[in-house]
Amino acid sequence: MYSIGEIAKLTGITAFTLRYYEKIGVLPKPRRQDGKRSYDEQDLQYVRFIHGLKETGMSLENIAAFTEDGCLLTRNDSDMDICGILYKRINMLDEHIDLLEQQMERLETVKAIAHEKSAFYSAMLKGRTSKRVQDI
Repeated sequence: MYSIGEIAKLTGITAFTLRYYEKIGVLPKPRRQDGKRSYDEQDLQYVRFIHGLKETGMSLENIAAFTEDGCLLTRNDSDMDICGILYKRINMLDEHIDLLEQQMERLETVKAIAHEKSAFYSAMLKGRTSKRVQDI
């Protein structure tokens, strides 16, 4: 079992942010042991996944909508519409992947321009350096 401090260290998310995510429904309320939050390995993986979504630019609002049904691996509710939840999550992830691919295309374009400028400036510098050597 992990404490909130240990989860914070393992994920790079502050304990304050973990509590905030819990408060707004992005993360489910953790188990408590002696009044303190207690997390297991599955919780750790879930937090890492949520953090990954946030790191890739998914809004907290979309993450909250994504996670509103909780971790499906820990749910055994026979009344749950698992298929509906899975379709919803797949659609959300597919939309997010599309956005990420668009961002990657834009970044590749900017990267190519930056490489061109760097090569251009390097050629200018080389020309100036060789001219100075000839002047000596």
